[in-house]
Amino acid sequence: MAVDSLTTSGINNLINSYIDSQNKKLISPIKTRKSKYSNLSTAYGTLSSKLSTFKTLLSNFKLTGSESRFAYKTAASSNTNFLSATAASAASSGAYNIRINQLAKNDVAMSTNLESSAVNGITGTHSFQVVTGDGAAGSFTSNVDVAFDGTETNKEVMEKIRNAVNADQAVVTSSAKTASSAYAGGTSTFKVNINGTEKSITVNGGGTYEDLVDEAIAQISENVDGVTAEKVLDSPNSGDVKIKFTVNDTSKYISISHESGFDFVSDLGIGVTQEKGAAGIVTASTFNPDGSNTQLSFNSKFTGLDYRIKSLTDVGAGTALSAVGLNLGSSRPVYDQTPDPDTAGFVYADITSENNQLNSKIEFNGLSIQRNSNSIDDLSPGVTFDLKGVMQASDTTVSATVNKDVSEVKKQIDDFITKFNDVYKYVKDNSSVNSGNRGVFYSNANASRIVNELTSLTYSQVSGVQTGNLSYLTQLGISFSSSTGLVISDAEVLNEKLTNSMDQVETIFNSSTGIANKLYDFINPYLGVEGYLSKAQESADGNLTYLNTKMTSTQSRIDKSAMVLRNKYERLQAQMAAMLSTQNLIASIGGGLFQ
Repeated sequence: MAVDSLTTSGINNLINSYIDSQNKKLISPIKTRKSKYSNLSTAYGTLSSKLSTFKTLLSNFKLTGSESRFAYKTAASSNTNFLSATAASAASSGAYNIRINQLAKNDVAMSTNLESSAVNGITGTHSFQVVTGDGAAGSFTSNVDVAFDGTETNKEVMEKIRNAVNADQAVVTSSAKTASSAYAGGTSTFKVNINGTEKSITVNGGGTYEDLVDEAIAQISENVDGVTAEKVLDSPNSGDVKIKFTVNDTSKYISISHESGFDFVSDLGIGVTQEKGAAGIVTASTFNPDGSNTQLSFNSKFTGLDYRIKSLTDVGAGTALSAVGLNLGSSRPVYDQTPDPDTAGFVYADITSENNQLNSKIEFNGLSIQRNSNSIDDLSPGVTFDLKGVMQASDTTVSATVNKDVSEVKKQIDDFITKFNDVYKYVKDNSSVNSGNRGVFYSNANASRIVNELTSLTYSQVSGVQTGNLSYLTQLGISFSSSTGLVISDAEVLNEKLTNSMDQVETIFNSSTGIANKLYDFINPYLGVEGYLSKAQESADGNLTYLNTKMTSTQSRIDKSAMVLRNKYERLQAQMAAMLSTQNLIASIGGGLFQ
């Protein structure tokens, strides 16, 4: 060994050379294997994601009936100025002749016109009731309170009524009970219905009326959504207790009724049927028709005769509606603008079937039809007709047609091909040798089986198909390329088959032996925690963990060996330094003897 090698820099070079040599010999092969398993694990994860996406699509392609990917329908109108139409998958193909004679309208009640600046003089808190139809044979009821101080002008009175109506929620307040009085009624069960969702509430009592109210509030808060129950104390007198229900959403009604046991509902006076906030059934507005007067109007929230305003009535000693001429009760006088002041009433007063102006009225394939709405969805299942305008006698009857939506089904098939190819090409490309480099799935059993099965299933004839019917993808103008997967090779053929043989095309995909079911059944075992890919990825990750541990221990051995070698060289360095020092000393002594 050269003396220069035992310098500090020389020793560092020797140690570094040793470490590099050992790394190339022992560490590099481990890194190569780590890279292989890391890439394989990542590839399995990517493949699993692509297969999951494809599986989701296949689960939709398996659907039949109205949910089928081949059941899409499209609707068309010969004149969209009068009518438009849409069709859901459940719709049947068909044609309809339609004439629109009347559009549905919101009911409108108009007050008399009053001088805006004149003081009205009404004072105190006043209650009134608004009742409308519920769209069927029943009614919605709203009870509204509004307070005045006696200084308001006619305009301000109308504005206060307007604001009270538009902010009104359904509120049910019980009669007052002495809070400390004993409740002796026993167990009671009553029903609370919020917009059609009914819950039974049971209270047992056993204490005071305040205890009973607390128990009822707790039960309602726990079991009934959409309503706030609260306790009201000292109203109207000190020591009184009430229970109050407030429906949170103005579009929803509340009904409370007795079910069994003691009649808690009657005892507290909380029985109501379809009580709804006024804001959910009408819209109140104020306006100035001529600059000096103000008027108030109530518009029903929904169009149609079955949602009309049925009653506008002051309650008890209330005179709020009377103050503006709208205490009409259940009568329907015609609003008349001729006299001064105007005669309060309804813009569309006639509610007879023949003459009402609130319903839409159409001729549908020669039949006279009325509906509450301008959007009609109950004449033909799955088809919605939207009325746009009233037709004159000279207007041509509108023709509405419903047909299979070939364009949408084509999009579904395009999506199928895209996601199929996303899986196929990913596996195929990573199973090949490119420029001498093997793909991560080269000679991989899982990958080989996936490629082979995808190829086979798309080439094969669908079994169980009626003789003479379509049974191959190639008959649809869809071919297979071993390098890229599926491709629409003849768009005209596909369009013709979708137009004229949709049922047969559907059978190829979603019959029990169809391509979608076969592919789904093949793919399914590869996915999930216990799937083939998950297990293969776990194996690759396990090998990766083992190699990480092995590389760490190997690196540790190399580092220890390098340290031992360094210590050896450093001892030699020290010995060499001692020898040189001795040599220099002898030379120095020898030189002194001969001077």
